[in-house]
Amino acid sequence: MNKSFKLAVIGLMLTLALPVMSQRTNEYLKPCDYKGKISRSGDNVLCWGEKVEPSFAESYEIQCWCNTKTNEFSLKLTVQNQQDPHVLIIDEDMAYQIRTLIDAAVFSATNLPDKEWMKMELEALKNGTGNISSVGLDGTTFRFYSRNYGAYCWSPHDGNNAALVNLFDVIYNAIGYKDIERIKSKLDDIKNLTGKYASQLQDPYREYYLLRIDKRPANWVFDF
Repeated sequence: MNKSFKLAVIGLMLTLALPVMSQRTNEYLKPCDYKGKISRSGDNVLCWGEKVEPSFAESYEIQCWCNTKTNEFSLKLTVQNQQDPHVLIIDEDMAYQIRTLIDAAVFSATNLPDKEWMKMELEALKNGTGNISSVGLDGTTFRFYSRNYGAYCWSPHDGNNAALVNLFDVIYNAIGYKDIERIKSKLDDIKNLTGKYASQLQDPYREYYLLRIDKRPANWVFDF
């Protein structure tokens, strides 16, 4: 592992260790317009990505690209203020499963707050003690996107979104250490989390994304 990646890992760990008050975005992501700067470069097509923006560390972005000529899939990790990206070659099924997870997560996005938080706010309001909850400024914004749609969360502490962030931490380290086995060991978790996000959708979207976990469309790279 090179020095630049080690520094990025340390910066990420320090950011996650900061004592912040996190938003309660446990069940759903929130819609956002960010979808990466480009979606195609020659024969290379962008499949999906994640952009991470900590308050006190370098931001970074993970993107999955498909070379339509060779059908080779690669993960590229670009860290702020570093010129050369870290690259890891992966197989199509791995790229597809993560894309299906992102699709289900992004399409479940809503601007509604977390249900448990809302219940507590409702009870406080009924009892005459309700106050508008404040949110700390320090934390990390996580943006996830497919080819055409994006969604984000801010320092999730539990629930589906925290699980999603943790899975992408594994992907981050797999790229940096050039260790594809780290991602392979999480494929069952990726499929399980895809099911949780997909289950929040209404039919026919729910049925479609649940079925997509085990059935891969031939043209999925170009799917919206």
